[in-house]
Amino acid sequence: MAKRKLTDREAKDILLEWPQVTAAIWEAPQLHGAWLRAHPKNGKHRGPYIVSPGADLFKTQPDGLYVYFNAVDSADVVIIEPCGSIQNLNDKRSRYIPTSHSILLSCGRRWFAETIDTSGGGKRPRWEACGSLLECPTDDIRVPIRHLRVLYALPNDLYKEWCPHHIPAGYEFFCPHSSLRSYTAPKMQRFLSRMSIASQFYFRRRRP
Repeated sequence: MAKRKLTDREAKDILLEWPQVTAAIWEAPQLHGAWLRAHPKNGKHRGPYIVSPGADLFKTQPDGLYVYFNAVDSADVVIIEPCGSIQNLNDKRSRYIPTSHSILLSCGRRWFAETIDTSGGGKRPRWEACGSLLECPTDDIRVPIRHLRVLYALPNDLYKEWCPHHIPAGYEFFCPHSSLRSYTAPKMQRFLSRMSIASQFYFRRRRP
């Protein structure tokens, strides 16, 4: 039976079971390529983090992070933040409030070059697995974040208490802790698909 309240470690262990590369949970924004799981990470090299332009000291590294690269021009991100208390939720929400300037995704070259497991038992470097880069970046890069969605996972009791009294912002989504492990279930898949860019359009023309 799924736990109603997860520790930070338990939540990250569950997110490690989510796919490393996916175009099934969220449609690829450019209708080709795939999303890469950046956090929690498998591998030795530091994954991407979120930073304000010109900032080097204060960085945000989400508990869960999926990234889609629009070549090296910009990135789309889906963030998953398990929260253990209302104070923790308020702190994490404050990190993603829209600002008057762009926020950036900082990615290391060695992270791109690192080999990961892909579907069918294969192995590919991350830059190749994402399907939207022509080559591995030759240096660390910082790109503007174009599209951002955040999923906050709350302890079940807090979820029931919080939801009736709050209106999420347009980029925010909420689920109980017990649902994190069921990401392959049809109900959870339908919920997650609402975080896709594609869900905001009546239809999108496919590339020839």
